[in-house]
Amino acid sequence: MEATLIESVCASLRVYLYRNATFLCERLYADYPNEVNLHLLATCYFRNNQGYRAYHILKGSKSAQCRYLFALACFEMDSMVEAEAALLYPNGTGSEVPNGAAGYYLLGLICKMTDRRQTAIGHYTQALMLDPFLWSAYEDLCLLGAEEDAAGLLGDVAVVRLQQQHQQQLQWELRSSQSSVPAALSIDLFETGNANHTQLRTSYSNLGSPKHSRVSSVALGDDSATFMSSNGPGAGAVNAAAFADYGSSSSSFVTPTAGSSQVSTPKNMQGVNGALPQGMVATPVEGAARSNPGAAGHSQQRRKFVDEGKFRKSIRSPSTRAAYSQVSGRLFDAVPRRSSRLAGEGKNSGMQQLGNVTSSGSGAGSSGGGGGLYALANPAGPTGRGKRNGENLDTTAVEECGHVSTKREPGEDEEHYRRSAGSTAGAYQLSKVCQDGALELLNLLRILGEGFRHLCMYRCQEALQVFSKLPQQQFATSWVLCQVARASFEMVDYPEADRIFSWARRISPHHLQGTDIFSTVLYHMKKDVELSYLAQETVAMDRLSPQAWCVMGNCFSLQKDHETALKFFQRALQLDSRFTYAYTLCGHEYVAMEEFEEGLTCYRNAIRMDSRHYNAWYGLGTIYFRQEKYELAEYHFRRALQINGRSSVLHCYLGMALHALKKNTEALTLLEQAIVADVKNPLPKYQKANVLVSEERYEDALAELEQLKEVAPRESSVFFLMGKIYKRLDLPERAMYHFCIALDLKPSTTDVNLIKVAIEKLHVPDDLEEENL
Repeated sequence: MEATLIESVCASLRVYLYRNATFLCERLYADYPNEVNLHLLATCYFRNNQGYRAYHILKGSKSAQCRYLFALACFEMDSMVEAEAALLYPNGTGSEVPNGAAGYYLLGLICKMTDRRQTAIGHYTQALMLDPFLWSAYEDLCLLGAEEDAAGLLGDVAVVRLQQQHQQQLQWELRSSQSSVPAALSIDLFETGNANHTQLRTSYSNLGSPKHSRVSSVALGDDSATFMSSNGPGAGAVNAAAFADYGSSSSSFVTPTAGSSQVSTPKNMQGVNGALPQGMVATPVEGAARSNPGAAGHSQQRRKFVDEGKFRKSIRSPSTRAAYSQVSGRLFDAVPRRSSRLAGEGKNSGMQQLGNVTSSGSGAGSSGGGGGLYALANPAGPTGRGKRNGENLDTTAVEECGHVSTKREPGEDEEHYRRSAGSTAGAYQLSKVCQDGALELLNLLRILGEGFRHLCMYRCQEALQVFSKLPQQQFATSWVLCQVARASFEMVDYPEADRIFSWARRISPHHLQGTDIFSTVLYHMKKDVELSYLAQETVAMDRLSPQAWCVMGNCFSLQKDHETALKFFQRALQLDSRFTYAYTLCGHEYVAMEEFEEGLTCYRNAIRMDSRHYNAWYGLGTIYFRQEKYELAEYHFRRALQINGRSSVLHCYLGMALHALKKNTEALTLLEQAIVADVKNPLPKYQKANVLVSEERYEDALAELEQLKEVAPRESSVFFLMGKIYKRLDLPERAMYHFCIALDLKPSTTDVNLIKVAIEKLHVPDDLEEENL
C-alpha cells in the first residue's frame, strides 16, 4: 500500500492537486512514519501554501533535505535565524550546505535580508561557482553592488567548470560502459570527498527562488543513506531520487554518498514475486534475496557486501550481463539521457512507474526516463542495443531469483565488445551534445548578465549596446524589454522608455514586473489617460500585486490628490513590506504635502531595505536642502552620486548644495558635468547661470541663459533671471522687457509676486536692497 500511496501523492503533485496530495500523504505518514515520507508530507504542505505546517512537522529533523525544506518554511515565515541555523546544521559554517547551489543561494537571501552584505556576496558567489546557471544568484550579486565579482563568474571560470564536469561525466560514462562491473558499483569512483559529492549532486540543479517558487526538486543530501536504509516498519521505502521534483520540474539526478552502494530494496517497493515495479531501481543487496518477499518485512537480514572480484565471476554469461543495467550518468540534469530509458517489459509491466514522476511525464504511468543514476528495467525484459538490464545481486541472490545463468555461452566476448563499442560511441555523442548546449546557454547568459550588470552600475548606454546583441527572439521578451526600458528611464529618455514599455505590454500583458517604473514614466510625461488605463488594468489583473497599487498611487499623484495616492502606496507596502520603491514614493508624497518628518522616515526605510536605492538618498538630500541643512544635503547627494554616477539630476543638486555652502568652484565643475551628462536637461544650465551671477560674471551668465532659452523657451524663471542681470548691468529697459515676458508666461503665484516686486524696485539701486539670487 505504501508504494501505491506514494505514487498517488506524486501524481497529484504533478497535476497541481495539492489538497488531494496532502490528504493522501497524511494517510501515508500515519501508516509509514519515516523521514522520507515526512519530507514528502512537508512538501505537500509547503506547495499548498501552508509553510507553517511544514515548519512544525520538520522541526528537529536532521536529514539534509528536511533541513533545506525547513529553512524554506522559516524563510517564508521571516524566521531568518532558524532558517540559517537549519542550513548550517550541525557544525555551523563548516558543514556542508544541503542542496548545494540552492542552499547557498538561500543562505545569501537570508544574509541579504539581515543586512550582512559581504556574507551574502560570499554565499551568492559560492552558489554560482556550483551552478553557473543560477541566474537569481547573479541578479542579487549585481543588485548588492558586487557587479565585478559577478562578471567573472559567468566568464572563463564557468567555462572551465563546465569542461571539467563534462570530462568527469564522460570518464564515468566510459568506465561504466566498458567495465563488466555494474555502473551502480562504479559510482564509488566518483566519490573522492564531500566537496566533489556536492558539486556532482547540485551543479546544475536550481531548486528555484524562495518566496517566488515552491520546492521543485528533492535531490539527495548527505543523509541519503539513512533515507534508503532506515530501520522499522516501512523504513527506507522510498529513495528520494526516485521522486526527484515530485513531478514539477525537469528530471534530476542524484549521486549517492560514500558507502551508499549497498542499499536494501524494501519489501513494500517490490512487485509481485519479489520483482521491482517497472521503472524502479535495483541497487546492491543490503537485505535478503527477494525469493521470499513475505518474510522480508518481518526481519532485518544481514548485509551482503559485494566486492568487485566476486562480482566479475558471477556475470560471465551474456544472460547475466544482460541482467545488469548500464546506468548512464548525465552531464546536465535538464537533458534526459536516452541510455537511462527503460527497455524491459516483464512480469510487472502492468505496474505504474514510481520513479518517473517528473513534470515532463504525461501521467503517473508515463514511461519516460524519470532520471536518476539508478534507472533500471525489469530483469526479465529484453535489452536494446547499448543497454543492459539487471540488478546488483551477488551470485547466490541472482541464482535464487532464477533470472540469470552463470554458464558461459559461445560468442559472449564478441557480444560484450559490440555492446561496449556502441554504448561508448553513444556516450561520446550525447556528452558532446550536452556540452555544446551548456556552452550555448552560458553564452546567452553571459550577454544577459553583462547587460544587467551595466544596468545595475547605471551604465545605461553600455547596457543598451549589450542587449542589442541578443537574438531577436530573446530581445523581444518581456524581461529584456523591461530592462531596456528601465535603461531609457534612467537616461531620462521618457518617450523611448514609454515606447519600449508599451512593446513589452503588448508581448506579455500579464507581466507586472516593471509596471511601477512604467507608471512613473507616464507620470513624468503627464499622460493621465494612459496612466489611468494602466492602473485599472493592473489592479484588475492582480489585486495582490504591490506594483498594481503603486501604479494606482501614481495615477492619483498626477491629479495632485496626494492623500489618496499615499493610501495606495501604503497598501502596496501592506502587500510587500520589503518593496523598496513604494517607500520612496510614499516619501515623495509626504514631501509634496510638506510633511518632512514622515518623508524622512519613508526614505530611511527604503535605504534600510536597499542601501543602493539612490532615489531614497536623493529624497533625503532634497528634504535637507529645503530645510537649509546644506551640509546634510551635500552628504546625501554624494551618497546618491556614488551609486549612480551618471545622473545629471544628482550632479545638479549636489552643485546647488555646494553653491549654498559658498563652494562655487566645485559647484561649477559639477554643474558642467551635469550638462554633459544630459544636454536636454535645463536645470543645470540655469543653476550654473545662478552661480556665475553670484560671482558677478554677468556676461557668462547671460550667454548660458541665451542658450537655455533655445532649450526651454517657455520657462518664466529664465527670463526673470535675465531681467535681474540686466538691472545689475544698469539696463532698465531690457530688464523691464524680460520681466514682462516672464509675467506673460503664466508663472506660479509665488513667482508672480516676485516678478511684480522686482518691477516695482526696478529703479532702486542694488546696494539699497538685498538681492537673493
